[in-house]
This record gives sequence, C-alpha cells and structure tokens, in this order.
Amino acid sequence: MATIKTIEGKRGTRYRAIVRKRGETATRTFSTKTDANRWAHKLEAEIERGAAGLVTAGQKWTLSQAIDKYIAEILPEKAAGTQPTYRKQLLWWKSRLGSYRLADITGALISEHRDALLQENYAPKDKPPKYRSPSTTNRYLEALGSVFREVTKRWHWLPDTPMRAVQKLREPRGRTRFLSATELTALMDACRQAREPDLYLAVLMALTTAARKGTILSLRWEWIDLTGEVAHVPKTKNGDPIMLPLVPEVVQLLKARRDAGGITRVQGLVFPSKVSDSQPVLIEAAWRAARKRAGLTDFRFHDLRHSAASYLAMNGATLPEIGDVLGHRSAQSTNRYAHIAQGHTHSLVRDTMSKVLGGSDE
Repeated sequence: MATIKTIEGKRGTRYRAIVRKRGETATRTFSTKTDANRWAHKLEAEIERGAAGLVTAGQKWTLSQAIDKYIAEILPEKAAGTQPTYRKQLLWWKSRLGSYRLADITGALISEHRDALLQENYAPKDKPPKYRSPSTTNRYLEALGSVFREVTKRWHWLPDTPMRAVQKLREPRGRTRFLSATELTALMDACRQAREPDLYLAVLMALTTAARKGTILSLRWEWIDLTGEVAHVPKTKNGDPIMLPLVPEVVQLLKARRDAGGITRVQGLVFPSKVSDSQPVLIEAAWRAARKRAGLTDFRFHDLRHSAASYLAMNGATLPEIGDVLGHRSAQSTNRYAHIAQGHTHSLVRDTMSKVLGGSDE
C-alpha cells in the first residue's frame, strides 16, 4: 500500500505520496489528497504491469534518460566541432520534455515545443531580444530526431519515431555571398599584412578547398600528404571523411611552416594555439581586422566557402560536383548555387549554338 503524508508549510497543506513496491520507491507531492492517492494507485499498477512484462520500454524510459544515454554513448562519435552544439540543443529538449515517457511523446507535443522554441527570446537580460531562425529551429529538431533514431533502431525502446509526424519549418534560400575579383584581391592583401601569421594561410585554404573554418583549423600534420598535394580529413562536421586538394601555393606555405626552425613536423595541429599545442589558434580578431582593412561589409568567414563554390559554378562545375567538394549529403544544400551554374550553362549553350548556326569552325 502507498503511504500518504500530510505536510503543513507556508504554501498550506500538501500531501506527499510514497510508493514502495518490488524494491522501487517513488514520491510526489500534491495539493489534494485525492490526487496523491490517484497517482499512487496508478504507479502501483504500472509497477505490477512491469513485473508481469506488460510495460514496454517506451513506457519505462523517459526522454531525459534517452538523451543522457545519447550524450554519453553516441555524441562522442560525432565530429568534435559539432558536439557542443548538439549538446546544447539536446539539453534544451531535455529541459522541456525530459520528464515525459518516450511512449507519451507525440508529434503534436514536439510540434508545440518547436513553435515555442522559435518564439523564445534567448537573449541575456537587459539585452535586445534574440529569436531563433527557422533554420536554427530545424537544427534543434534534427538533434532530437537523432536521439529517436537511436531509440528506435539501436536500443529498440520504441517501434517508431514520433518525428515522422513533425513538420519542419520552411527555410529561406541559403546565403550565397561571394567575393568579387576586386574584393578578393583586397582581402588577400589585407590578410598578408595581418599580425596573425596563421590568417593568410587559413583564408587561402578556405578559398581553395571550400572547407569550413573548423575543418581547416583542426587539420593535423599526419593527415597531410604534401607530395600528393592532398589532405585526408577523417571526419568533418557531418561525420564523413573528406579529401582536400592543396594548390601549389598552399603546399609551399605548408612546407615552409613544417620545416620552420629546421624541425620537420609530422604530427600535431597545423594551426596550434600559442597557449596550447592541443588547441587550434584563434583567428577571429585578426579576421575582423583584415576584413575591415579590405573594406568588406556583410561578409563572414563562412562566405569564403560560398565563394569557392560559386567560383566552381562559374567555371563549369556541375551541382553534383560542387556538392561533392563541399561534402553535402543532400542535393538541396547545393541548390543555392543552381542559378550560377545555370548562368554558365546558358552561356555555353548560346555560344555553342551561335557557332553551329553561324557555321564557325572556331
């Protein structure tokens, strides 16, 4: 039998239900004795059903427990650069839905919190309000979806995922800001003049490999084949391996860096911090100064990646080829460059057909 204790306090009379059954103990406090008894009887019945094998894993485990298990076992397998973001997103879901049993989480419940996530002002107090974009909100949904994939496919706690019933938000077309020829020259000159010696090489590699900043700054010497002029990155942000081609100027700069001081480096970070060899260098301040010196506005480091992809499109690369270089898993991510590739294709068709119809042999 459950025990109901009466508690007198500042909030008036409260009733604490205590259930001890089959070695399990649970307590909860209610404002009425009726609610306390109802909860206790329901819990006792659930414990009995569990002992008889009638309670499913989805009724036994909570989302909080699933997220904790995911963070402990699955998150470390992801790329180091993505782990903090995933953890933050999952802890948000844990704070909102963590107490729910997995079997009780529906698509409607997740959708309700998706909308709350979009409308939540997460700025610190006394600061202008900040709200998450549809794109960011969708990334939160993807993080939660990855937990439910493990719940259903690896741990078999649920027969199916409630994420199937959750609609993602419509996202605006991806940003495609890229450098003009004049801007490119100004930026590279500014980076050469920077006090931070790592900046020019990092920017040059971003432009010539289309790699993300995190991938470039986490490069290790043991991944780089200077003879073959390529870097083999075992895991990117998406968790996939990628091969980065190295142009001759990059190879020369890497050789000079490796051999600096007469020491041949074969392992460790290519861009180590001045504070710790195990941490990548911080280039944000130097980047902002160079960008200002070059007179660039509305341009982020990540736009170097867009610039590289845009240059590929302008020079005839197909969308699948661009997607392969960028390491995109879906064609949708690469479609932002479609209008550039189409412009090149249209010019090619016009020039070719003009020659054919005009009878030119040139």
